[in-house]
Amino acid sequence: MLKKILLSFAILSTQSIANNDDVIKNLVPIFGNINQQDIIETPFNGVYEIIFNNPISSQFVSADGKYLIKGDIIDLKTFASLKPSTRVKTLKQNLINAIDDKDKVIFKSKNEKYIIHVFTDVDCPFCRKLHRQMPEMNALGITIKYLASPLASLHPTAQGKMEKIWCAKDKVKAMNDYKNKDIIPDVKKCDNPVAQQLLLSQRLGVNGTPAIFLSDGTHVPGYIPAKKLLQTIKRALGK
Repeated sequence: MLKKILLSFAILSTQSIANNDDVIKNLVPIFGNINQQDIIETPFNGVYEIIFNNPISSQFVSADGKYLIKGDIIDLKTFASLKPSTRVKTLKQNLINAIDDKDKVIFKSKNEKYIIHVFTDVDCPFCRKLHRQMPEMNALGITIKYLASPLASLHPTAQGKMEKIWCAKDKVKAMNDYKNKDIIPDVKKCDNPVAQQLLLSQRLGVNGTPAIFLSDGTHVPGYIPAKKLLQTIKRALGK
């Protein structure tokens, strides 16, 4: 069954909006700073896509600035849904790629075909479940690059543990030791990127772990078995 189009958020102005400046004027009090380049025309006459930057996301908005559109917008000739632009994925991809590999915990495949980034919390049960499939994921040609997203509300001691893992001389061994044996490395405190990566994860819209990001910026939330993950990667990347 097709989802109904829900016009669910009335915005202040009742007058017709003539240009993007007026769209911004009406949206800023609710959503914060929006720039001209964050307003994208869509093939659907009278609908704009608005890009939000913290967290990075997008929404469809009526061109008169009166309605936020939730749900599917269906082309009744093709029955295809109006899809968001690739802008959001590109923004996420660029932010992740800007992180130096030395600040990641990398489990590299010997036969590397795909690279994914995974925001992890070392005390998250589903993160551990994913980690137990590391040999299979690597064997399938998937390199895993871990980034930190400790969830204090669920695991209040996770950030301190992850800071020690990131301060270890061998971060891969330290990550394996804790996720598989609950062994915390005995290391001195150091400058580490854990807190910074946590803030980045929030900007990327991560609200649970594991949070998987494909090489094109696609966000795949939650645990996925290794073979299904490979299928997801191929489908998303058109392989």
